[in-house]
Amino acid sequence: MNALQRQPFTINSDWLKHLMENEEQFVDDGLLMPQFLQTINIRDVSPVLRDFHMKDEVINNQFPFNDLLNTVMKTIQRSRYERLILNLAIVYDGYKFYLPAFLDFRGRIYRCGILHFHECDLARSLIVFADHNHQKEEIKCNSSIRDQILLSTFFHFQSFNSMVEAVDFINNNKDNQNITLAKRPFQFAANIYAMQNHKLKFLKDFVPITQDAASSAYQIMSYFLLDESLAERTNLFLSTDNPNQIQDVYLYFLAELKEFMEAEPEFDRNLCSVVCKHLSRKIVKSIFMPIIYGKTVMSTSIDLMVHFSQHLTNKECYKVASVSFKFFKEKYPGMECLIRLIRLIGWVASSRDSAVKYNVSYFTSVQDYMKNESTYIWVYDRHRKRRQVTFRVSSDKRDRRKIEISTFVNFIHQKDAFIAMKVVEKMLNYNAPIYTVHDNFITTVEKSPFIPMAYLEVFRSLGPPLSIINKFIYINVIENLKCGDSFDYEKNVISSKYLTEFLIQNIPENISKQNQILWDKKINEIVICYSE
Repeated sequence: MNALQRQPFTINSDWLKHLMENEEQFVDDGLLMPQFLQTINIRDVSPVLRDFHMKDEVINNQFPFNDLLNTVMKTIQRSRYERLILNLAIVYDGYKFYLPAFLDFRGRIYRCGILHFHECDLARSLIVFADHNHQKEEIKCNSSIRDQILLSTFFHFQSFNSMVEAVDFINNNKDNQNITLAKRPFQFAANIYAMQNHKLKFLKDFVPITQDAASSAYQIMSYFLLDESLAERTNLFLSTDNPNQIQDVYLYFLAELKEFMEAEPEFDRNLCSVVCKHLSRKIVKSIFMPIIYGKTVMSTSIDLMVHFSQHLTNKECYKVASVSFKFFKEKYPGMECLIRLIRLIGWVASSRDSAVKYNVSYFTSVQDYMKNESTYIWVYDRHRKRRQVTFRVSSDKRDRRKIEISTFVNFIHQKDAFIAMKVVEKMLNYNAPIYTVHDNFITTVEKSPFIPMAYLEVFRSLGPPLSIINKFIYINVIENLKCGDSFDYEKNVISSKYLTEFLIQNIPENISKQNQILWDKKINEIVICYSE
């Protein structure tokens, strides 16, 4: 953490100057909002807009007033936000500054502020690495580094499925650099501007390159399940069929979900055709990424209403969510089983009235969610009207449901955070500039090849996945029993007999018959999940 916060940054002065000198052109292209918008008060705009809306019959018939007002409000907010970023950059220009980083209880790295690498494209285009000890050795910009610079620049223009596809696109579009079509127009334009000014060394040594782990939660699950197919789909392994292709696990989910829906006899054919026609990667990601966070069928169906509001009813969205969850459970039983096992261990700890513990070699995280209780107070407003206000205050009662649901995502997030820490550690050993937010790693073009190497090395160093699961079971189920047994739980499979005995010893005394039945059911589920 100290090393991350000691990494100096500065403002890309030439690019900032170019932005300010050509501001009108960026506004005309729709990349920046006009500056005058930042001073407009929405209270002054609302009656004027309403007047125009009432007088124009075409607009009145086609666009609701509230939609137009929301658009104006968003435009004003965007203008203010852009001006704040540019004003901050002007103030910081010429200085070295440092980006603070924070850890949550799982070890995940967070940031704060506005001008940093987890913000919008405009902010990221203005930040570059400052001169540092990392850049002392002089390395010429050979053809290989030039190619890396060009490739990284055009990945700001659009995404590519392979490096070969990217090279072909660059060769065919070198003279067609319309930044308004770019995925990240400001970062793309900043790099193009530097290349046009022959600043290759600047691009090599100071301009940040971002590399994000592809679906890291599913990568970690592929490791725990020793699932080579899932590892290939998340780019942890090279694909045996297409070794040069960048894989996307959500595109696989999309194709398989459509196939599953078409084959599902209980899924209405007309509904299936409508859903499959409009189903996209974005929608599929919104379904399957939150599954590990404990998302329910009902909450997923509510999210689907946002995507399918023009085509489906609430009831039909619930059916789509139900089929999607059924697909995940039947198509990927290993993941479903792993998620259920870790959650159930969390349930055991909380039902025993203990916190859930997560362990890595650097630290132990403790999860202990409490129920919130409603407290009512009476207040008086400026007109001396008496009214009641409700506060949600944390109690001393454990929220077992929340603990159970949160256990798996916190388990995965801690491992993800540990992997990120180890990657940063290795990059520092390579004497490379490095910054990270979650599992999003930022370095220079020259040092960027070290990131995937370090990432894979860290995965290899984790050891057998069963040892991590056993350690989790040990610290939450067995350790508190103070057993005299010297059995090595980290390196051996725990037999069903032993696991059942340990779980039974965690049952609180003098519980009701109903709770005893619940415990028996949970213990049986844990043993089955662990065995599978």
